[in-house]
Amino acid sequence: MAGTRIALCPHLSVEHYRGGEKWVCALANRLAADGIDVSVRALPYAPGGERRVDVREVLDSRVPYREAWHHDLSGFDTAYVFYNPFSELFFSGGGTRIAGIHSWVYVSKKLYEAHYGVVPTVTKLLYRALGKHDLSRFDIVHSVTPAYDSPHPNTVHIPNFVDVERFTPDRAERAEEFTVLTTAAHIREKGWDTIQDVAERLPPEIRVVTTGEGAGEVEGLGFLTEEELADAYARAHVVLHPARVDTDSMVINEACASGTPVVTTPLSTHVRENAAVLQAETPRGLAHAIARLHGEWSHDDGYEERCRRAREEGEAHGFEEVYPKLRDLLVSPPVRAEDGPTRTEVRA
Repeated sequence: MAGTRIALCPHLSVEHYRGGEKWVCALANRLAADGIDVSVRALPYAPGGERRVDVREVLDSRVPYREAWHHDLSGFDTAYVFYNPFSELFFSGGGTRIAGIHSWVYVSKKLYEAHYGVVPTVTKLLYRALGKHDLSRFDIVHSVTPAYDSPHPNTVHIPNFVDVERFTPDRAERAEEFTVLTTAAHIREKGWDTIQDVAERLPPEIRVVTTGEGAGEVEGLGFLTEEELADAYARAHVVLHPARVDTDSMVINEACASGTPVVTTPLSTHVRENAAVLQAETPRGLAHAIARLHGEWSHDDGYEERCRRAREEGEAHGFEEVYPKLRDLLVSPPVRAEDGPTRTEVRA
């Protein structure tokens, strides 16, 4: 729709530049390239004060960017807000308001999870108590995972996307030494303690590496650019992602696009019925799954087929597959029928 003004509103500074912030930048840059009037309005908050990039290095110059604790979005036709309870206090107004569900907080069936701190736990409690009413302030809810049980009558599921031109098996040769790569944040929610436990259980011929600083048996690769990260995915033989908290995992999407099998935890958002994604609940089980892949690779017994299946899974989440659905959601939002609720499942 010509002349549509769109605001994308992450609840963290884009300069923190992890999953949600990367999603916003990629989407905003493509919308701008398509001639759509898009702006990014963010809160001036970066967890731990960690700002990995300068915003103008990752956001197209045609995309206005502003950080503030409150944004008046009344001048925008569509306001896409990363949902938190009472997010209207920070992002008010907007012609059509879309709540983006990107957090495990709203998917999890458990009220208390030991790996969560005070803020996520309070957020979950508020959502359980007030979420249905609070979400009713939005016209549409968008979830990146069908595992989210939405109370809103106008809910759309569109998964996360991955750049299958950047994350591809052709980028680099596999490492000569069997290599396990981990790329998630070094926090308990993403299983950093489990990764170290698994590494201690693996034989010496299996190398375990991580983005950022290493620890114990896990070797650190330092901070990687997006290009270097894509190279690391392609060189690895398996990606280990034992997250306790996840939605539509970008780690899994990027690994699969790179043709690299994944060993992960059986969260409802991780379940995929294919040979590329193996699941286990304990460090022992995760180590056993890695050893199984090592054996298949060593004896040329099914490993390459898993890699081919991984690439197919990644391509299903390709940017060109998913982007048109997101563009339509923002430019021509689905309107709730007068005679009853709607729920739209849009799958890649």
